[in-house]
Amino acid sequence: MGARKRADGKAIRSSIIRLSIIALLLASCTGKDGTFDTRKPYSLDLTPPEGPYEYEQGWTDGCESGMQAYAADFYKSIRAFTFRQDENLRTNKMYYQAWKDAFLYCAEYIDAVNTHKL
Repeated sequence: MGARKRADGKAIRSSIIRLSIIALLLASCTGKDGTFDTRKPYSLDLTPPEGPYEYEQGWTDGCESGMQAYAADFYKSIRAFTFRQDENLRTNKMYYQAWKDAFLYCAEYIDAVNTHKL
């Protein structure tokens, strides 16, 4: 009976250690900005390059739109990304250029993720 209690104790300790390791690993899975969005690739950083408001907003909207357009079916099914284009800024040259640049950049990025190149 004593040997069985020791075996049960070892199994419990082993389970606790495993669960602790899993918890630590999950806690370390945060994005570059300190958050973790399970709907998006871990390596994705949507932080726009520094610049005027119109540029940053164009980059953010364009990247989100590029991801939405070229995302794999899995990302589309969970609505990880949405098409965005600010109607008020659409005619602003800086906004639109940043939007187009980010759209292409992020579309290429998500394509690489989809094809397992990243």
